[in-house]
Amino acid sequence: MVASGIEYVTRRGSQTSDKLYGAIDQWYGVVEQTHPTIWFSEMDGSNPRGPYHVGPRLLPYHGNKAGDYLFSVPQWYADQHLGGRFLVTGKTRGAFNGAQGPTLFAFSPWNSETPAGNLDAIPLLWYRIFFPECAGPNVGNKSQCDYPDFTMCDKWEGGGFVESGQKRAIILLGKKGLGSNFYGDSPAADSCDDSRGYHCDPYERQVIFYDVDELGQVAQGTRNPWSVRPYTIWRPRQFLLGNAQGQTCGETGGVVVDTVGKRVFMIEKGFGGHQNENAAIVHVWSVP
Repeated sequence: MVASGIEYVTRRGSQTSDKLYGAIDQWYGVVEQTHPTIWFSEMDGSNPRGPYHVGPRLLPYHGNKAGDYLFSVPQWYADQHLGGRFLVTGKTRGAFNGAQGPTLFAFSPWNSETPAGNLDAIPLLWYRIFFPECAGPNVGNKSQCDYPDFTMCDKWEGGGFVESGQKRAIILLGKKGLGSNFYGDSPAADSCDDSRGYHCDPYERQVIFYDVDELGQVAQGTRNPWSVRPYTIWRPRQFLLGNAQGQTCGETGGVVVDTVGKRVFMIEKGFGGHQNENAAIVHVWSVP
């Protein structure tokens, strides 16, 4: 269980102070039952409340589809497409009621200091699980997946809503497996992971772009959530780790979009520390 995304939310309803919202990534959720993934606290971390379940405890809502990243969308977009819901969370977990590809669920933060129940949420994006057809161990066929070239090693770690004039997108940052869905002991001495499990070498870091109008159609019930695909993929060459093809074992971290300063922050991991993840570099791009 890992604490992942955080987001600042101004006081709402009867609340007396601004809040800090956070997400919980329970990666190894290997049971069908769901779990809560969102908490909130005072700005200094005191008086934590939750965790809360995103949406009702019925499919397609599930803890294996939420909690890996957390960000906000502009209020105008939330009002136009999402019924006012402006916080978004998601996750990639290709089994146990997760999704074979990244997910996006929009929800409203609480209006009181001591709320109870589930968060009010709607789906924007999730991909169906076809197992073993899509990504079964050693037998999966990527052409059978909703998400293009999905592997069980794909991990999307951060997201945000980016605007430049009339151009808008929701972006997700992560590490993408380029190989097959091999399952077993490490297949080669230079494999990124030496443990038993899925190995999808080689890997590269990607930023995928989603059309916000298409996601809005899903939210309004006029389009299936698995029909939306990234319209472009960016492979940042500014990341420090990687060979000539941009392939690396390095992980990624979160994304922050500074709407006032028009900047995008992305975390590149892989520079040492526990499991080679604690030491990281923050890259900053300007949004024209």
